[in-house]
Amino acid sequence: MAHSRQFVESFSRGFKLLSIICKSTTPLSLSELSKQSDLSISTIQRLTYTLQHMDLLDRDHRTKKFKIGPEMITLSFTVIDNLVLKKIAYPYMQELNGKINEVVALAVFSGTQVILVESTETRQILNVSTSGGVSIPFHATASGKAMLAFLPEAEVDTLLGKLNFEKFTENTITSLKAFKAELPKVRECGFASAIDENSYGLSAVAAPIRGNDGTVLAALTVLVPTVRVSKQKLINEYGPQVAKTAQRISFDMGFREKDAG
Repeated sequence: MAHSRQFVESFSRGFKLLSIICKSTTPLSLSELSKQSDLSISTIQRLTYTLQHMDLLDRDHRTKKFKIGPEMITLSFTVIDNLVLKKIAYPYMQELNGKINEVVALAVFSGTQVILVESTETRQILNVSTSGGVSIPFHATASGKAMLAFLPEAEVDTLLGKLNFEKFTENTITSLKAFKAELPKVRECGFASAIDENSYGLSAVAAPIRGNDGTVLAALTVLVPTVRVSKQKLINEYGPQVAKTAQRISFDMGFREKDAG
């Protein structure tokens, strides 16, 4: 097949690098990649440059070593973890939905977007419309805040550096400084909120779901029409319930609180 005119050599080399990095337990340098792939440094530099721009690879600014990027994490999640997490999370989502009769959804990162991959329905007449695959810039979502608050600082800085902080409403956070100021608050209470930040009339609270090594896998979020639920009820009632449910899902995914330390 490698000799066929249909075979794309550059794609094969790029996939080879991705495979090596995905299987490595630690980030890899250019020289380490060259040794393991039998490719020249110059070839690897071109390939990694392309893969970085596709968000499939990420490079630590301090060590200059490569690790898998946010888009690769999303793809991996979609293929494997998404199936496992959705299977574990959905009964908890239904349980929470039954208690509050509001839309409960599961969200993951894809680059600078938050994507809803699962949701429950509600019997309310005034409802929030959701479907799998809906994507929203993470700075305007409770899910985005919830996930970023529990990521390593370097990863947060990388993600925020790619964001233009587009303004959707008067409540949208439009500056790096203001957004980063939200994250310690989220860590302190265990959940994030967003009221009319992505669009007028939509409010949400969200909490992170974590894997057995502490990695943030997704966010559990409750989406409500702003006119139906007061800010006080959203924060004081729904927020703690979302956080508790996300903790239960995380526990079933293997996460233990001591792992976060």
